[in-house]
Amino acid sequence: MASPHVRSNGAAGPRPQLPAFCRSRRPVVMVTASSIANLRLLVLLGLVFQLSTLLLLIAGPVPPLLSPATVTNHFRPDPSSALNGPVTASPISDR
Repeated sequence: MASPHVRSNGAAGPRPQLPAFCRSRRPVVMVTASSIANLRLLVLLGLVFQLSTLLLLIAGPVPPLLSPATVTNHFRPDPSSALNGPVTASPISDR
């Protein structure tokens, strides 16, 4: 079975043509120095985020907060409180 585009008598006939998407021109992409610099900044920003994540993983979990303990003040006793016993102070919470 012969191809429909080839003629046995050698007469010039219609030639096969490429599809339309092959014949259309592709858009030209311009690469500028500023676009390369912007890409470089994005890559550096990604590396900074990866490094910070790695450092957080290496540091490990944060220890739990300690409960406030009662502190006895032995350094400067108040003369008026000498009769009442030792002075206790608790730290002020920022909550």
